[in-house]
Amino acid sequence: MGYFAYLIGAVIVFVWSMIVQANLKSKMQKGAQMRAGSGKTANQVVEEMLRAHDVTGITVEHKPGNLTDCYSPKEGKIYLSDTTYGQSSVTAIAVAAHEAGHAVQDHENMLLYEVRQFLAPAAGIASRVGPYIVIAGVLISAYAQNSSSDIGYTIGTIGILVYFVAFLFYLVMLPVERNASNRAFKDMKEFGWVADDQLSFARTALRAAGDTYAVALASSAITLLRLLAIRGSRGGRRR
Repeated sequence: MGYFAYLIGAVIVFVWSMIVQANLKSKMQKGAQMRAGSGKTANQVVEEMLRAHDVTGITVEHKPGNLTDCYSPKEGKIYLSDTTYGQSSVTAIAVAAHEAGHAVQDHENMLLYEVRQFLAPAAGIASRVGPYIVIAGVLISAYAQNSSSDIGYTIGTIGILVYFVAFLFYLVMLPVERNASNRAFKDMKEFGWVADDQLSFARTALRAAGDTYAVALASSAITLLRLLAIRGSRGGRRR
């Protein structure tokens, strides 16, 4: 991927990211002002969803802050943020059901979920370290042009393999998140947690949240292609 092509791709992803974030913020704020038709709280929804799927041993706790909602399989807890815990808005119900969806995935030993959990500890490190290793390989090649060794190219390849862990994590994360949202919507509809005229909005809100992971995957793919181009550049391997 040439630098110009990479730049165009990066700009497109950046603009897309801004649109997705603005759409998500708008949907979440609007949904937070809509009281769910059932009047049930996010906590009650989590408990009902877990019970419906025979998931036991999971507790619901408050985690101060915004967007701190998450499921912790190691602790056996679902954390709900300030805007979700004990709230009865459509947004709170959708977010809580989504996190409960992850607990159901874990309970059912969903393969992609298990892969995501396996990759998660290394993904953050790989995304930061991988590019630096590739750059180090290019610099070594540039300063060793008179050497017959391809050590710089080899180091660059190692950097790409390291970063690929992060790319694979994002690749797996997207369908896992979409699946959790689909589970949440299905149960929302089946158990009537939100009114019928609120269902379409809840679905679009869940879709908007999932779009953030699509952006992350696209960004990771562009970075991976750029790293491949850098390693394969004239300075990345001695001719």
